[in-house]
Amino acid sequence: MTEREQKINECVDFLRRNSMLVLATLSPEGPYTSLMGYCCSADGREVYMLSRRESNKWSNLKQTPQVSLLVDDRDGKLEHDRGSIKALTVAGSFVEVSDPEEEKKIMELIAGENPAIAPVFSGPECSIIRVKVSSFLFLNGPEEVFFSGQF
Repeated sequence: MTEREQKINECVDFLRRNSMLVLATLSPEGPYTSLMGYCCSADGREVYMLSRRESNKWSNLKQTPQVSLLVDDRDGKLEHDRGSIKALTVAGSFVEVSDPEEEKKIMELIAGENPAIAPVFSGPECSIIRVKVSSFLFLNGPEEVFFSGQF
């Protein structure tokens, strides 16, 4: 395994170990961010969230599918250990889930990984936000940086 592959695996592991992120979309007025519960595919190539289709974020995604996601591990580190905070920025694109079987599998994954949010967003007015990952930018403390580029 190459060093690049090892670093990408580290990014995927970090993504899989966490369950909250900030979703950044683009509205006609400018950037728009949302704190979201999430889960991801086993290979880390897709990230899944749930939202109401009437939300600002959903409207933004339909107009401009490119997104940025931020995942970090600052909990418990802000006061005494800022130098060890890790942050992963994920670039990707929103792709709607149109196949009912695929939707069912993703909903089961979300319910298993993030059971508190699945029932809240299970009605017909809600849908899956699927982000196809295009790159990772991983910060391990303030100085160690890895960028995956397109993969």
